[in-house]
Amino acid sequence: MNVLERLSKKGDKITFYYDYGRGPGQRPSTGIFVYTLSKDQIQKNHNKQALALLEIKKSQLIIEQQAIGSAFIPTHKFKTNFLEYFDEYVKLNTRKGNRHLTNSLSQFKLFQKGDFIAPIDITDKNFCKRFRQFLLDKFTGEHPATIMRVLNG
Repeated sequence: MNVLERLSKKGDKITFYYDYGRGPGQRPSTGIFVYTLSKDQIQKNHNKQALALLEIKKSQLIIEQQAIGSAFIPTHKFKTNFLEYFDEYVKLNTRKGNRHLTNSLSQFKLFQKGDFIAPIDITDKNFCKRFRQFLLDKFTGEHPATIMRVLNG
């Protein structure tokens, strides 16, 4: 994976792109640019910060690519609180007329009775069994099974 730079039509900025290949859509923009000729201190500072940010993004991508196929999760991808991850997932994937995700989140928060749970705790079989029993005690019919299906993906 390389990072390419492209001069703007006016010639006043350089924009950076990822290079994943030669096909269409394989060169997405990083969203980072620098000024070719800095006019003042503000533009010089912008260039320094933009280049530092570009280096961080490059190193994160390299780590992500090296982690593929292993159990390692890069820290910039890892959320320490499962509830934050679950909340973000619900916001991004909720569809109109489908309340399963939002209901699953609300029931999980009622069961958890706290603001924090580590992702490693979710994989504990006893935790999952306790949550299942919580749902079975509270609901009847298909509702507990639907919530568990949503949580299992």
